[in-house]
Amino acid sequence: MLRITDLLSPEHIGLDVRAMSKKHVLLELARILAARSGLLDTLIFQALADRENLGTTGFGQGIAVPHARLRELGTTHAALVRLAEPVDFDAGDDRPVDLVCAIIGPEGPTQDPFEALVSACRVLRNPETLAKLRQAGSAAAVHSILAEAV
Repeated sequence: MLRITDLLSPEHIGLDVRAMSKKHVLLELARILAARSGLLDTLIFQALADRENLGTTGFGQGIAVPHARLRELGTTHAALVRLAEPVDFDAGDDRPVDLVCAIIGPEGPTQDPFEALVSACRVLRNPETLAKLRQAGSAAAVHSILAEAV
C-alpha cells in the first residue's frame, strides 16, 4: 500500500504559509505540486478547485486533504502545508483549517491516488500526530513525524 510519506519529501512541505482563503491555499499547493510534477500550476489549481467545488475536502480537526486526478499525470504526487493562520475550508465541524495535504494522481485504474488519500487521512486523524505537526520546527521534522505515524 502506498503511504503518504512515499510521496512527500521535506522539499514539498511548506511551513507557516500565509494564505487569506481556501483559494490561496490551493494556489500555493498547486505551485508546489507543479514544481514536483512538471505540470502547469494553473492546471493543477483548476483540478483541485473543481474537486473542491463538488464538496469540501476539509474533514475536521483543522485538516483538509484536497485531491484530484489528472490525465496528464503518470504518477501520484503530494504536498503538505501548515498555515500561519487557519482559513475557512467549509469543514463539517466548522473549524478553520491549518494543515492541508494535497494529492494529485493519474486518471485510470491505478489505486495509488486512493491509497495515498487513505494513508493521509489515517495519519492526520490522530490527535497526537496533529499536535506534533503543529509544533514541528522544520519540514524535515514534519516528514519524520509523518513517517513515525504511518
